[in-house]
Amino acid sequence: MLASLPLFKVSRMRAIARGFILLPALLLPLQAQKAAKAPAKTTPAKIVPRLVVMSESVVLNQWTHTLRLVNAPQNMTLLNPGQCIRVGIYATGDGRDAYLKKTRLGFAVKFAGKSQAFPAAALAEWKQIKPEGGDFVTAGLAAGGIKNPLPTMATMGASAAHWCVPADAADGTVTIDAEVESPVGREKIPPATIQIESFETGSKRAIKDPKEMESLLMDYYRQPNPARLLPMLQYFAADNQAISHPGTAESIAAFLSAALKDDPVAARDFETRLAAQPTFTRAMGLMVLRAAGYDVSDGISKLSAADRKKFDSIPPLSDPFEIPMTRAAFMHLDMLWGVFGATGHYKPVNKIASTLAWRQDYEAFDKMRKSGQRVLQFTPPVVRGLTYIAAGWSLSSFQRNDPLVADYIEYMLASPKVSAAVKTELKALQSNKVFRQPSAK
Repeated sequence: MLASLPLFKVSRMRAIARGFILLPALLLPLQAQKAAKAPAKTTPAKIVPRLVVMSESVVLNQWTHTLRLVNAPQNMTLLNPGQCIRVGIYATGDGRDAYLKKTRLGFAVKFAGKSQAFPAAALAEWKQIKPEGGDFVTAGLAAGGIKNPLPTMATMGASAAHWCVPADAADGTVTIDAEVESPVGREKIPPATIQIESFETGSKRAIKDPKEMESLLMDYYRQPNPARLLPMLQYFAADNQAISHPGTAESIAAFLSAALKDDPVAARDFETRLAAQPTFTRAMGLMVLRAAGYDVSDGISKLSAADRKKFDSIPPLSDPFEIPMTRAAFMHLDMLWGVFGATGHYKPVNKIASTLAWRQDYEAFDKMRKSGQRVLQFTPPVVRGLTYIAAGWSLSSFQRNDPLVADYIEYMLASPKVSAAVKTELKALQSNKVFRQPSAK
């Protein structure tokens, strides 16, 4: 389910269109560099007067599994209680990396009539930022065996300090004022404002339609909004068609469980609100919390005797990372994408990529299929062969559509912890005919 990606958003389509325009222009000079190059102008490094507010997970989880060159994280515009953020700044010009290393960032947060100051300190981490559409151009050039020559135009640095929304925060607006101490002196950065939404308010915003539900499932990690997790559960519980579809409940449960595991404050509020929900919604919510590692004995004790008996008969949610050699293997791939969609973590993407090592099982399956032999059983070799196809197709799709997955794939290609067999398959994600969408075959 989750591997079936929606159409590109308008911004991504524009980036791709730019990629088509740039591709010939980039290939030409690589094939014949006859024209004399004009001397490059020197542009002094400077701080861009704009703050970036990013989820703390970007620094603690995402950037730890990426190379120095990455796609820019999404700027946060809405926060719920318990969520933590870091403040980021951009630098442009020549020598901007070294410039940022010598820059200190301090900021102050004003919320609910209170102010909290964070003294200037060296940046915790910095990353060079890819140009928009760069991943698409890179994939196009790689198909021809050419390394992407696109230069990065900016570098982003993240603050060492973080700020967390109070667990009891009501609706309001937070203002962040920042000041940098760079090699050229001190300068103030125009303030940033973010909307704070309480769990009470967010939990009342019902999911309108399937399109909104799909958007949340696919993009949640970019703009986490834990107050919407209960409405997501409610929407699914009321969708009889989705409930009856094999594997859908497990994928949704894996998503919710991963999101709540990452946010204990949201998990506590989620469990409290479950008490007022219908039986099925409450039972699924408790199952999700249990899978996330929370003690739900109190919630179970409040079920009626009959409902408690039914709940006890429900098997625990399968571990997405334990891929069984049965038909359920494909459901686990969906569950792993659900974990990624909820958290943006590297681990589920790496697990999916590891199944690309099963190329030989696919080749044996393909040979058997071409010989006209019918596949009557899902034996482990057959499961591995089919999982190889499904994993490669989904990774190929996400590489084109999801900037963070593209960054993770580049990291895996450079990592000594990833096998040579997997790297070979990752390099061919866009050229391997086996990984094309059915409509493209």
